[in-house]
Amino acid sequence: MSPQEWLKVLKTAYLQGFIRRGGSAVKFAVVEEARDTKAVVSGVGELAREEGFVTIEADSRQTKVQLIDLLFQDMAKHIDWEALAFAFVKKLFQDNDHRIPERREECSWSALASLNHCDEATIQRDVNSWLEGSLFQDFQMCREFRLAMIQLCLAQMDESGRQSKEAGDIQSWLRGELRQMAALKKMLIFQKVTRSNARDLIASFAHWVRLTGKPGVVVTIDISAFLAGKGAGSTSLSYSPSAVMDAYEMLRQFIDGSDDMEGLLLVVVTPKTFLSDQRLGLNRYEALKLRIWDDVRDKFRQNPFAPMIRLTEQWEQFEDNQVMARVGSRKNDVQHQRVIESLRAGVPSPGAVKALGCPQPTVKSKFQQMLQDAQDSIHKGWTTKGMLVEGGFGTGKSHLLESLRHMALEARFVCSKVVISKETPLYSPALMFRAAVCAADIPQKRGDALAEVAADLNFKSPQYADFYEWVHRQGGEIDGRFAATLFLYERMVNDPELSHRMIRFWAGDPLTDAEIKRYLKSCDDHASYRFDRVSPMEMALQRFKFVSRLMIAAGFSGWILLIDEVEIIGRYSFKQRAQSYAELARWLGRLEASSFADLGYKSGLAAVMALTDDFQSAILDEKGDREKVSEKLRETGSETDLVLARQAEQGMRLIECERIPLVGPYDQLVEDIYHKIRAIHGGAYGWDPPQVPTIERLSSTRMREYVKGWITEWDLKRLDPARQVEIELTEIKQDYSEDIELEGSQEEALQPALAESP
Repeated sequence: MSPQEWLKVLKTAYLQGFIRRGGSAVKFAVVEEARDTKAVVSGVGELAREEGFVTIEADSRQTKVQLIDLLFQDMAKHIDWEALAFAFVKKLFQDNDHRIPERREECSWSALASLNHCDEATIQRDVNSWLEGSLFQDFQMCREFRLAMIQLCLAQMDESGRQSKEAGDIQSWLRGELRQMAALKKMLIFQKVTRSNARDLIASFAHWVRLTGKPGVVVTIDISAFLAGKGAGSTSLSYSPSAVMDAYEMLRQFIDGSDDMEGLLLVVVTPKTFLSDQRLGLNRYEALKLRIWDDVRDKFRQNPFAPMIRLTEQWEQFEDNQVMARVGSRKNDVQHQRVIESLRAGVPSPGAVKALGCPQPTVKSKFQQMLQDAQDSIHKGWTTKGMLVEGGFGTGKSHLLESLRHMALEARFVCSKVVISKETPLYSPALMFRAAVCAADIPQKRGDALAEVAADLNFKSPQYADFYEWVHRQGGEIDGRFAATLFLYERMVNDPELSHRMIRFWAGDPLTDAEIKRYLKSCDDHASYRFDRVSPMEMALQRFKFVSRLMIAAGFSGWILLIDEVEIIGRYSFKQRAQSYAELARWLGRLEASSFADLGYKSGLAAVMALTDDFQSAILDEKGDREKVSEKLRETGSETDLVLARQAEQGMRLIECERIPLVGPYDQLVEDIYHKIRAIHGGAYGWDPPQVPTIERLSSTRMREYVKGWITEWDLKRLDPARQVEIELTEIKQDYSEDIELEGSQEEALQPALAESP
């Protein structure tokens, strides 16, 4: 498909349609040569600016974009924050039937009071009230972003405010240029832009842009430098394989989280070596490949709505009226398009799962019992056993996990979906904890879930009294640091900065013993706590238990982890695989021979793990892990390795004996899903999709292939009803070859806990 025709589709179907109306999408454009990427980036940017979008162009040659905090900071440097704030203020006055000067330079409290025939105190009181209702209470933005935007808005009405140090500090914070956070303490912002909050800041920014009256945000990322390797030129950044994989993981997260975004189009532009380079290309990171690869496609034409498009000079003519969705202004129209977009990428968004249902009654029934067991574990003193589900690629594991997430949230559990990756290796409890806390989901609120949980604590409730007693129990299950920080949080709850430090310690950030003791001394000279030396792994496991019980004390039922793509452990090195098997046994509540083996004991914490159905045959049998792992560990004679050997054996036995297979696509199910998706596609694009011949129904055909095949055919039929569509399938096989880049950073995992050791 030619770049010109694809840009027409992007403009008509997305910029003028789906994105403008609140949708969100991630698209990959693959060009012939690296030098061609700039023309595509320029074309996307020009169209976006013409349509009124906030437009940001990031180039991997000039800016480090492999991590989401670096990406947000680069975005922030290209944003006119003052102009957006003033646009929002103008809209705020108009919505409240008040007058405001057209030019920012003429706006001041005195001018506003004069225009609206009142005194300055009255107009200031009104504006503060409006900002409280329209910004601070808008939970589609995270708390720190709301506070920052309120300050920028207020600065627009102060003659000196637009150039004030406070407004400058906020913008420096957003851009990652603020050296000391002390400057923002009085604004109740205590944390720098990091990987833990950057995603929420991007989602908040996209929502904020629409509040200012603009249709949304278009971000283009040229990732050519990822594939250039070292020696690409003195003016271009170079990326290691590890950094490239970080970037691919970030892009995968954008695709998975697009349903939570509003008015955001992310276009990734890359040369075709992205598809062929085995060291730095798409094949290196299967989690991303599974979301954008055209494994179900027409033999002769590309689908211009697909997640990934190969751009060539081949011409394909589309009429605007064919590309544009014929839809009205109903909210359901955008929701239908969101569902179709997610299904094109093979990603089960919440909307898709709600629309299609989840035909896995056995797993759902067992999960319902697991939720009840987790809720009862505190009072009945038992261990909540986890679940291990298995299914082949494209059979619906992620779809199932999304359905289980909805069930957990409905039962008032906090829920975290964790995807095993380079960033989140299963063998590292510290990194698993970080990922779980960052992914923790509470209904109808965006941002730091742990801060929201802590804010819900009622210090006079019996649940909190039980929790406080458990934390402070002599010779108890957790270290005295948790008792000391909980004491400080309760005693100093009116000190926002100290409260923030305590919560961040619970979330995994470092807090030295000296700092805790200094806080205790300033709070109560008689407070005394003992801090033992705790290993990094032990500290992470204690945090899991503490946070889960904290959630129960705040009125939630417990904490559920949904752990996806566990099969990636098959690509770890020998020692990391052994540790991962042991951790799998821990998460399923079956680990023995450890002082802190049982996370599920009286904690309200439980997990569901998803694994491919060929893992046992490929890794335990063919690779020989069943015998080799324990043999190699026992050969060392080390007591630590002997314990690990027993634990790894427990994990491997669970993989062999306790997997719950997913129900495959049977005829009636395929028929039901077909009719549901046909109705959704019709609602999304305002047409009556024709009946299409289904993909051949074989025992080996996966539900993903049926779904992508139907949608591809309907997409192409809508563009040209007369042309024949011939669907072909390409099998994607799971790669279990060892990859050292997947092993993450032990140093990163250890750092927070090392800072706490005496």
